[in-house]
Amino acid sequence: MAKPKKLQRTPRLFFTGFSMGFADLIPGVSSGTIAFLYGIYQELLYTIKVMTSTVPLLILKGQFKKAFQLIPFSFLIPLGLGMVLAIFGMVNLVSYLLATQALFVWALFFGLVLGSAFVIRKRMNGWTLRRALLLGAGFILTLFIVTLPTLQAGSSPLLTLGAGAIASMAMILPGISGSLMLVLLGQYEGIITAISELDFVTLGLLAVGIILGLAAFARLLSWLLHNHHSAVIATLIGVMLGSLGAIWPWQTTEGTATTPMFDWSFLGVILLMIAGFILVLLLEKIGIAKEHTDDLAVKEFQQAVKTQRD
Repeated sequence: MAKPKKLQRTPRLFFTGFSMGFADLIPGVSSGTIAFLYGIYQELLYTIKVMTSTVPLLILKGQFKKAFQLIPFSFLIPLGLGMVLAIFGMVNLVSYLLATQALFVWALFFGLVLGSAFVIRKRMNGWTLRRALLLGAGFILTLFIVTLPTLQAGSSPLLTLGAGAIASMAMILPGISGSLMLVLLGQYEGIITAISELDFVTLGLLAVGIILGLAAFARLLSWLLHNHHSAVIATLIGVMLGSLGAIWPWQTTEGTATTPMFDWSFLGVILLMIAGFILVLLLEKIGIAKEHTDDLAVKEFQQAVKTQRD
């Protein structure tokens, strides 16, 4: 019975990774939102923690076999392959769509993020005044961040490293886009060019920054989810709703929101918003957009999930 379940899990994780990679290419859309929606968020945080602390420490101690055994290959490989394929395979398409059809791209993702917030609310253990206030705080803070002006920064190895660290925190946090943080830091176009031209020096520096940022931030999020599960979910729903300010379809090229134009495109935008919302509901119905905690058959992780507190 275990084999069919494993075969079903692998394509689901690949699809999840592909969706996360695609989201990372679009400013305003967070791959953390996808991970959270598809229910692998806690598994991802645990894996990052293991890969950035336990495994490296064991390798430094010369315990290579033990380190190798701790690496969740069945989780990482399909997820990583999906992300890499999306990032390198879809970068030109995303650049083209954002340049020519930005209004409709934002509309679709607006519906997807709104639908994600609607679905994820079910993972909370009820509403309280504290959780409602946390949702409001997450919404206001995120809306403030996504409306900050873009820095006119140059390019340097140190800046690329720092941008990777900051962007990684946004990538793993549902609602705040890593790509958007790169835009605000004035690094998005340079990174997209590096991906298109396979500039591995720049991409390598970015990757180091991302790893350092993930190593620090994943631990904090993991602890918060374990000890304040529903409160964290309420806050993250607020963050996701606040991020809608970054993907409001009607905006200038500088990212300033404008009022809708009631022309032929208005109907298309509304329909795409609805389609994005419905797509999330369908993903929930077929079992993708729900919490999955059985991808990692690790005793420590399973115990942590069972003992997490609201």
